[in-house]
Amino acid sequence: MDMIKVKSAELAGPALGWAIESIEGADQPETGQLQLSFCSGLIDDRLGEKLIAKYGVWIERGAHVNWLADMKNDPFERQTGETRVIAACRAIVTAILGDTVRIPAEFA
Repeated sequence: MDMIKVKSAELAGPALGWAIESIEGADQPETGQLQLSFCSGLIDDRLGEKLIAKYGVWIERGAHVNWLADMKNDPFERQTGETRVIAACRAIVTAILGDTVRIPAEFA
C-alpha cells in the first residue's frame, strides 16, 4: 500500500478516520475497509463527542473559522475545522501523532 505524508491540519474524511483509528489502536484494515463511521466522510457526532471527552479536547467557535480545538491548552497549537468534530479530531491527531501523518495515498 502506498503511503504519503500529509499535514494533520488538512485531514478530513477517510484520511482523518485513518489517523484516528491508528490512535485508537484499531488494527489498520486494508484500504477501503475502515471501521469508524466517520471514515467514509460522514461525521458521526456521537463518536466525535466521545473522543472529545476521552481526550479532554478544548473546543470553541472561532471568530474567523468555524471551530477551534486543541489538547495542549496552547493557542499556537489550535486546530481548525468545518465542524466541531473535525476540529477536535485534528487536534487529537496533531497532539498524538504530530504535525504530519502518513496515510494511504488513495485518501489524499
